[in-house]
Amino acid sequence: MVYIAGVDEAGRGPLIGDLFMALVAIDDGAESLLRSLGVRDSKKLTRKRREELFGYIAGVAEAVLVARVLPSDIDKENINTLEIKTLCRLIAEAYSTIEIDRIYIDAFVDPNKITNYLRKCLEKSHIDNIVAVYDADSTYVVVSAASIIAKVLRDRHIDTLKQIYGDFGSGYPSDERTIDWLKKYYQNYRAIPPIVRKSWKTIENTLGRSHTLDRYTVKRNKE
Repeated sequence: MVYIAGVDEAGRGPLIGDLFMALVAIDDGAESLLRSLGVRDSKKLTRKRREELFGYIAGVAEAVLVARVLPSDIDKENINTLEIKTLCRLIAEAYSTIEIDRIYIDAFVDPNKITNYLRKCLEKSHIDNIVAVYDADSTYVVVSAASIIAKVLRDRHIDTLKQIYGDFGSGYPSDERTIDWLKKYYQNYRAIPPIVRKSWKTIENTLGRSHTLDRYTVKRNKE
C-alpha cells in the first residue's frame, strides 16, 4: 500500500493569531474519494463547506497532524525559517507513525529551499520523495485536504479570540477594522495584546517604533 501526505498552513499573513500547519496522510487510493467529496483548495470553499469536509477528511485519512505557531514564536524567529522547522518536525512525527512514500507541500518560500532543508533534517528518516511547489493546494487533493484542516482550525481559533478580545476584523494588516481595534486596545490598556505579532512592521507604522523593537527583543518579520 502506498501512502502519500500533503502539508499546508493557514494564518501566515494575518497580524493576529496563531499559524496552523496541517499534515494529512492517506492511502493514495483515497485521492479519488476526496475529489468526489469536493475537496479542493480551502480558499475556494465557503466556511460551512470547509466545516463539513473537515469531518470527512478526518474519517478518510490515515493520519492527521497539526502544529500551532504562536505569535510569540513568530516574534522570536524569521517566519520562513520557523515554518520550515515546524514542517520538518511535523513530517518526522507523521513518519514515526506511518511510512509515507511521497510528501506534497504547498510552498511558502522557494521550493528548492524547502526540499533541501527537509532532506537534511529528515536524513535519518530516509525520506527523500518530497515535492514542494507553489499552489500545491490547487494541484494535489491531499494538500487541499491539509489546507481545509488548517483553515478550519484557524477559523475556530479566531472565533475564540474574538470572544475574548472583541471583533478585530479579519486580522490582516490591510484591514482598517483590525488597525482601529489595535489602536483602541493600546489606548485603553497601554499594551499590545499577546495575540498580535509584535515584530511586524504594521505595529511600528501604527503605534510608533518605541512600542515595537525598542520594547520587545524580537526580530523583524516581513509581512
